[in-house]
Amino acid sequence: MKYRFLLFLLVIFGCETKKAKETVQTKIEIENRNFFVGDVNDDKKGDTAFISFIRNIETDEIECGENNCFIKIEFTDGIPKISFDQSLGVFIAQTEDLNNDKANEIIIFSRTREGYWNNISVWSFKGRKWNEIAKTKAFISESQDFENRIVKERGGYYLIGENQWEEDENGEFKKVKIKI
Repeated sequence: MKYRFLLFLLVIFGCETKKAKETVQTKIEIENRNFFVGDVNDDKKGDTAFISFIRNIETDEIECGENNCFIKIEFTDGIPKISFDQSLGVFIAQTEDLNNDKANEIIIFSRTREGYWNNISVWSFKGRKWNEIAKTKAFISESQDFENRIVKERGGYYLIGENQWEEDENGEFKKVKIKI
C-alpha cells in the first residue's frame, strides 16, 4: 500500500506541466527628429540637433529601459551632446544670447511622465561645453505653448513656467519667472 501511495505521489508531482508561452510582439519604430539650432559653435555654418528614440506605435509612448527614459541630443560638427533622464520627448529651439555671455543658447522642452508638464531649460554653449543657465516646469497643451516662454523685462530675460502645485484666483497655474 505504501508503495502504491508513493508511486501515486511520484506520478502526480513528477508530471511536468507546460504552460503555453504567449508571445506578444510590440510594434515599435525608431523615431528621429532634427532641430535647426543656428550657428552654435560660431563656425559660420548652421548646426543641427539630432534626437533618436524608440516609440511604441500602439501606445504612442517612448520605450524605456530599466525604469528610465534616457534621451541624448547629438549635434553636428563635434558639439558635445546633452542627455536627459526621464524624458518622453524633446523639442528644441534656438534663442538669442539671454545672459550676455557672448555665447549661443538654445531652449529645450523635455516632456515628463506627468501628463502635459514639460521641463523647460535654457542652455548656453561656451568654452566648447553646454551650461544649463535656467530651468522650470510648464504646462504644455498646444503647440503655441512652446512660444513666449522667454520674456524681456527691465533689461533682463526671464524664463516663464508654471507652478504645478499652486493656482491663481482664476484656477490657472500660477506663473513662475526664472531670471536668466
